[in-house]
Amino acid sequence: MSEFRSAALLVACLILPVLSFAANPPPSISEDQRIATIRKLVEKQAYSEAEPLALSFAKQIGAADNSVPPVIQTRNHWTIAVWLGRIYENQRRTVEAERWLTRAVTTAEAVFGPEHATLSVSLNELANFYQARGRVIDAEPLYRRALSIREKAFSPSHPKTAETLANLAALLKSQGRYDEALPHYRRVVEIRHTALGADHHDTLLSQLELADILRMRREYAEAEKLIRRVLSVRENTLGATHADTLASFDALGVLYRQTNRLAEVERILQKTLAVREKTLGLEHWQTTANRNQLVKYYLDHGRDSEAHSLMKKLPRPKPAIASVTPPA
Repeated sequence: MSEFRSAALLVACLILPVLSFAANPPPSISEDQRIATIRKLVEKQAYSEAEPLALSFAKQIGAADNSVPPVIQTRNHWTIAVWLGRIYENQRRTVEAERWLTRAVTTAEAVFGPEHATLSVSLNELANFYQARGRVIDAEPLYRRALSIREKAFSPSHPKTAETLANLAALLKSQGRYDEALPHYRRVVEIRHTALGADHHDTLLSQLELADILRMRREYAEAEKLIRRVLSVRENTLGATHADTLASFDALGVLYRQTNRLAEVERILQKTLAVREKTLGLEHWQTTANRNQLVKYYLDHGRDSEAHSLMKKLPRPKPAIASVTPPA
């Protein structure tokens, strides 16, 4: 009997610590797992499921009240602020989104320091939030500070630096500050060309953005050269029917319209419409927009019959079938 009791006691001594560990896992492991779950839900766009988990986690670490930062802040205080900001922004709950994205900035500065690359992430994100809502005065200093941090934390020629440069250039362009935006666009193209390669997606996108600002400045020859280069690469690598290739044709069409090369405008509109009708269908919004542009082109040039013929291709809505309740 004494041997049995000794064995039972030994088993208890071995099992109890294991049970205790399962009930109270180390905070670092538990927090990492919870954050990973929240991230996966946000990536799946399951925001209504992610929100309560994120708020519960924020409460657990003392960050639920986003108006008063915790006395001691950690990386996870920053992480949960980022995820809550994204959750609310995607739910179009702008007041809550702004509060949490702002909290992410202040927490990043407190935890990582005023010159850390992580702070530039939240500065960029809050600036993007403001720019998307037309709050360019609020966005500009955030972009400029993020740019300064990234130039030091990475290098002036790093793709991360180019990312913020592109954001700042787009903001300046939206305000009509073309002379200020142009050197930023040129620098973005140069950085990405060197760091990523001449035919990289981001490099090509930057060249189109540079071409657009050149078009606005009426520097048509350089703009056309850039667009044609992007179009050639995309046709060769992606094919003539790819969405990015069609976007390049659209950019060329805008340039031709501005330079009054009307025959080429018509050719591009007809070509892109035929491809979009075949690949996207008659009712897709891009097809509809393309068709409306061509209709407008015909009407503007007195070609009413062609415009009406094109409008007849629009799909007709199917009549609703009334449900008939059988007599009792």
